[in-house]
Amino acid sequence: MTTLEYKDSKFHETSNEPMSGISLKVDDQAKKLILTIPNDASMIQRRAAERNARGIQKTGYMTKKGASIGRGFELVIEGTGGGLPDRLKQSPREVY
Repeated sequence: MTTLEYKDSKFHETSNEPMSGISLKVDDQAKKLILTIPNDASMIQRRAAERNARGIQKTGYMTKKGASIGRGFELVIEGTGGGLPDRLKQSPREVY
C-alpha cells in the first residue's frame, strides 16, 4: 500500500505518516483509493484534495520508481472534515 500526502495543492509520495493530515492511500489489492480527511481540514482543502484524488483515479499517479498507480481504482472518502457548515446546509428562504 502506497501513501500519498496532500501538501502544496498536490499529492506527494511519502514513506512515513503524513504530516498535513489529508492523505490518500492506494490499496493495490482491493483496487481502492482511500482519501482520509481530518476534522480540522477546511472545505477548500477538502474539495481541492478530492479533485486531485479524482484526477489520480482517472489518469493514475506516477511514483518515484516510474510506475503508474491508482488508475481506475474506486475512490473512498473517509472523515468528515471540510464539510459545509450547518448554517449553509439550509436555505435562508422558505420554498414555496
